Amino acid sequence: MSVTGESPPPGRSVWPFLLLLFGLSLPFWVVGAFADRFLPPSMPISLPPSALMAFVPMVAALILATRQGGAAGFRALLARVVDGRRVRGAGWWLVAVLLMPTAMLLEYGLILLRDGPISDPVFPLARLPVFFLMFLAAGIGEELGWQGYLYERLVPGMSALGAALAIGLVWVVWHIIPMAQTGHDAVWSAWQLAAMVPLRVITVWLFVASGRSVLLVAVFHAMTNVAEFSFPNYGSHYDPFVTVVILSVVAAGIVMLWGPRTLAGRDPVGA
Repeated sequence: MSVTGESPPPGRSVWPFLLLLFGLSLPFWVVGAFADRFLPPSMPISLPPSALMAFVPMVAALILATRQGGAAGFRALLARVVDGRRVRGAGWWLVAVLLMPTAMLLEYGLILLRDGPISDPVFPLARLPVFFLMFLAAGIGEELGWQGYLYERLVPGMSALGAALAIGLVWVVWHIIPMAQTGHDAVWSAWQLAAMVPLRVITVWLFVASGRSVLLVAVFHAMTNVAEFSFPNYGSHYDPFVTVVILSVVAAGIVMLWGPRTLAGRDPVGA
């Protein structure tokens, strides 16, 4: 549905959104090329300044919603940030919170089998609430744009799986420069980017099957990052190749069980 409550025509505002997305992200990429991190030294994780572009999808979506629907359009889209009442049952919240930690726990077990014990592992349990709040803010900034705006304009003309793959591809391209600024090698970065495609399929499934709540998928987005940085020594032993394998299996299972047309067994537009 659009901000007016009607299904937008296929492709409406997709290109303006993408142009705004990449145009508004450019300054963050430039700053990221000259600065190593934006978090204070007291924070044990390192993120490039370009990570702050997480709020760009929301800004781009709100600009276009305002242009199309005025103040009412702005308020209607922004209200999706607190749309938790759309969720059909508490079970979906459990899935959003526990799916990625479970996947990372499985990955940790596989890495232990492959590489043996990790010496002096550090699990940042005391910092998890801070991580969650920080990544929830970023998740809202992204998902209001990806699911609250862009997805709604793609599904009238394609299947839910097609829309998920399209957003996943944009998500990958949008992250290439920030990923290059993290300091990881090319192979690690390539697998981390690849993981975004099945992750977007899972995100779209959560969105349409649970009742189309932006807040729910923002929580899932936050828990994805929290789970990654909860790996021993703040993510230093995290392996994105293993993540790709696990998430691809999960995404394939979802497609087979819920169907590629809707990922929910029903029409995602008419929800």
